[in-house]
Formats: sequence, structure tokens, C-alpha cells
Amino acid sequence: MANNRKNFITINEGFACKNCGAKVEPLKSSCRNHCANCLHSLHVDENIPGDRESECHGLMEPVGLEYKGKKGWQIIHKCVKCGKKQLNMTAEDDNREEIQKINLKQ
Repeated sequence: MANNRKNFITINEGFACKNCGAKVEPLKSSCRNHCANCLHSLHVDENIPGDRESECHGLMEPVGLEYKGKKGWQIIHKCVKCGKKQLNMTAEDDNREEIQKINLKQ
């Protein structure tokens, strides 16, 4: 059962963004967890990445950036429905203009 696990569950699927409607392709080198165009995500994981146990399913908007050594730049997402915050690694194909906008908001 996922709620007993402590390690990352690998799920790398394409999806249609619930915020901007963009078709988002899976990553080749890691797991895709946010839209490369608008950087929004969905609150689908509860305890560990990939568990898909959240009952919220709210839109998560990018509200900040944080640098984490080996992991590099991470986007701080905040759920607009329940307020939960979580970090997601940036991807090479992320919209750099949107990343700059987040940086200017901080």
C-alpha cells in the first residue's frame, strides 16, 4: 500500500494541463509533475511523491523558487483549494519566462 511507503513512486505520464490546456509530454530523464508551459500542477499526492492519495485534487499554482543543492532549482507550488505547499524540481523544457515571473514575485 502506498501510504506505508516512504520512497518515491515513479509515475511519468503525459497529461492535459488543467490550468492552460497545454498538452504536456512525459519527461525523458525524470518524472513530470507540472505543466512545462504555465508551471501549474495538481494536488494529487498526499504523503510521498507518486502516491496519488490526495482527496483534494486542487490546482497548485507556482508561488516561489527555492535552490536545493543537488536537486537544483525547485518550484514551490501552493494548492489554491487547501493551501498545501510542496516543492517540484524544474525541468529543462519549463517555460523560462514563467520561471522568471515567479522569481520576480518573491
